[in-house]
Amino acid sequence: MQQDREHPLYYLDAETLLVATYIWVDDELKALQAQDFKLPPKQKHQKATLAELLTLAIFLLLQGQDLAKGYLAAKTTLKAYFPSLPHLSRFYRVLQKAQGLLAHLAMRLSGGQGLL
Repeated sequence: MQQDREHPLYYLDAETLLVATYIWVDDELKALQAQDFKLPPKQKHQKATLAELLTLAIFLLLQGQDLAKGYLAAKTTLKAYFPSLPHLSRFYRVLQKAQGLLAHLAMRLSGGQGLL
């Protein structure tokens, strides 16, 4: 087995990775709320949850996809998982407001405290 292909995430299909990422992100957000961490407020007319939007961002980054191109493709190909995704500009606004939270999640993943 090649050295770069030993990580368990390499063997997950996209659907399993997406579901595992959502569960992990949702659990992390709930744990942070239990510690009185203030999550970014929901934007006006925002239908997708913060967990869904962060999941999609992390999923696209784990897949090595360009965030904008991957997001636009996900609006059609992943509609069953994300039925109410906002426009790309609103997605970016949510990510910008949640950049500290996204950095925290990235640190947890990079420290081995992540999906598997």
